[in-house]
Amino acid sequence: MENFILWSVSFDEQVRELSFFATPVQIKRINKGTQEMVTQMIDDLGISGVSFERWNVDHFVTNYLMDYPPSENWEDIWADTCEIKLQLAVPIKLESEDTELIRTFARDKSWNGESSYLPSQCVVVADFYSPESLAKAKKILDRVGKLRENASLIDELHSQVPYVPKQLFTKIHEAYLELETYQGKMPSELSVRQRAGVPKQLILYLGVFDQKFFIDGAKLAKAVSDLVYELDGTTTWNETTDPYQYS
Repeated sequence: MENFILWSVSFDEQVRELSFFATPVQIKRINKGTQEMVTQMIDDLGISGVSFERWNVDHFVTNYLMDYPPSENWEDIWADTCEIKLQLAVPIKLESEDTELIRTFARDKSWNGESSYLPSQCVVVADFYSPESLAKAKKILDRVGKLRENASLIDELHSQVPYVPKQLFTKIHEAYLELETYQGKMPSELSVRQRAGVPKQLILYLGVFDQKFFIDGAKLAKAVSDLVYELDGTTTWNETTDPYQYS
């Protein structure tokens, strides 16, 4: 059986950076990666005959590949995932579609069998169906993180998108307050990233959390995901490929 699902492949032509996400199918994980592993993965992506010397592996957890209906076990929802980035010497043409899931038998020989990956960065992956809807959503999402310390933004943000329930901005503010109480410090501010090679997708970084955050329902992630839906986006692969399946 395959070891990982590869998805969200991006190539930034300006800096010739290839990046993609890898989510485990079984118990095997990725530590730092090896050249053999990365070579097999990019070959499975349909990219062959390119050379590279270095790569980076960044770990996070995301619910983008969650099944429907959702499991009651948070570990079936929030999957340990890696972004693998490497610099290429020559430009390439990607053959895979934005939503394609590619399975690979590649394995990381640097992984020592450790299964715990928490605390880890929590990521919500937001897909949009047009550049226009993404641009409009990004203006709001870029400022949502400020709700952690500024409740007055609730009215201001709601006035910019009056079709979004005001209560949703209130929930995000309250989720930040709850995090501050149990963490004993100000939570990290939500940050938004857009990769050049995936123009209709935003990566939302919510902060680094331990197991308790997910056991308690990942309330901040849930509220941010609900906001993405109201802004005409989706946060799971199933909905992105078939937006009407749950209606």
